[in-house]
Amino acid sequence: MDVNNVFMAEDELVEQGLFIDDIHRLRILDPSLADQTKILKTECDQFLQTTNNFDKTVDTFKKEASRTAAAVEIEKKRAIGYRLLLDSLRKKKEQDQRQMMAEVDRKRLKLEQLRVEIEMLQKADHFHQEILDQFQMLH
Repeated sequence: MDVNNVFMAEDELVEQGLFIDDIHRLRILDPSLADQTKILKTECDQFLQTTNNFDKTVDTFKKEASRTAAAVEIEKKRAIGYRLLLDSLRKKKEQDQRQMMAEVDRKRLKLEQLRVEIEMLQKADHFHQEILDQFQMLH
């Protein structure tokens, strides 16, 4: 077969929408378009794989973020509880301190009353002793 005949046969096939590839197989699709389609399919598969990996990573991140948020919320509530307990203990300490100070003041007052009473009793005792001494001198 002549080279011109081959080109003419190919041209007739192309007009009919048929193509011959590099290894002389008959194709419905232009071989260059078929190659581009294969490349595009490979790129699409890679893109889908990358997208799937990204989705998995995002899902993992969301789960971890949710777990972390839950743990933070628990710790926040625990911290609030400790703060309330600490405030309660401070108030109790202040109240106990006020009660102790009031008790100290009462004891001081009682001590002062007893001191005055002792003084008065000592004066009375001294006065009685003087009277007894005078009475003994008279008799």
